Amino acid sequence: MDSTKRPAHQIDTEYLLASRPATALAPAALLQSDRDYWGIEAGLHLRLDGSAGEDRSRMRHRTSALNLALLRRAALSVAVPWIQRARPRRHATTRGFFDRMSAGQSQRAFSLVTARHSSALATS
Repeated sequence: MDSTKRPAHQIDTEYLLASRPATALAPAALLQSDRDYWGIEAGLHLRLDGSAGEDRSRMRHRTSALNLALLRRAALSVAVPWIQRARPRRHATTRGFFDRMSAGQSQRAFSLVTARHSSALATS
C-alpha cells in the first residue's frame, strides 16, 4: 500500500486471529498483544531466520536441532555487541558479523572459541 496516495482520513482495518474468545481481551489489550508478538518476531526471530538460516536448516533429529539452535543463539549473543561497535555502519549487521568471522578460512571464529583473550571481535 502506498501511504502517500491514500486520503489522510482513511482508516485501515486489520483482522487478527486469536485462540481467546472475543470477550477475553479489550481491543486495546488485543492490539498490544499483537504489537508484542511482532516486536519479538522482528528481533531475535528475524536474525535467526534471515541471517543464521534457521528456517533453511534440514536438521530433523531432535537433539541435533536443539544443539544447533543453542549454537545459533550463542553466536548471536556474541554478534550483538560486535554489531553495536562495528564500523563502517553498513557492515553492522548479523550477516556482516558472520562474514567477518568466516573470512580467512574462519580463523577469526576459531580464535574466538579457542583463545583466552581473542582479538577476533575487533571491529576494524
